[in-house]
Amino acid sequence: MSSGAVVTDRGTTGTVTASVARPVMLLTCNVAFDPVAVRVAVDAAGESGAELYICDAIPIGYFTYVDQMARRFAEHDNRRELDAVATDARGRGIRTTQLAFHNPKPIATALTVCSDERIGLLVFGADRRRLGRWTHRRAVRRLRRDARCLLWVSDEPC
Repeated sequence: MSSGAVVTDRGTTGTVTASVARPVMLLTCNVAFDPVAVRVAVDAAGESGAELYICDAIPIGYFTYVDQMARRFAEHDNRRELDAVATDARGRGIRTTQLAFHNPKPIATALTVCSDERIGLLVFGADRRRLGRWTHRRAVRRLRRDARCLLWVSDEPC
């Protein structure tokens, strides 16, 4: 059987056109990733052949221009973890893109990027213990309400 042929439940064969998988986004909010979420996102991207977006939504206040110019890609400790996930994914042959959103409303910005980039699966991977129970709950509520793609959130209690 050729790689484009498929056997249906009736035993007949047909061809399937290659579909382009929509990207997977692994999102955190300036805290470490939940290891289960990383595994879900990397496995989903690898199995579907999709690109993996590794994103850090960094909340900032309304500071002066000088304060905003001093912001970096991500916090130093968190940046190392983002890079490690990207390196691991690239080692598995997965295309990756790293993004950081510096915004007073980081979840809204992440949802805008999801829409603009046509994300197929959003994995919210912020470690609950480091993000805080209320902040995590508020972010998940907003993502469930407004995400226009599949959403995965860990159901592990705090």
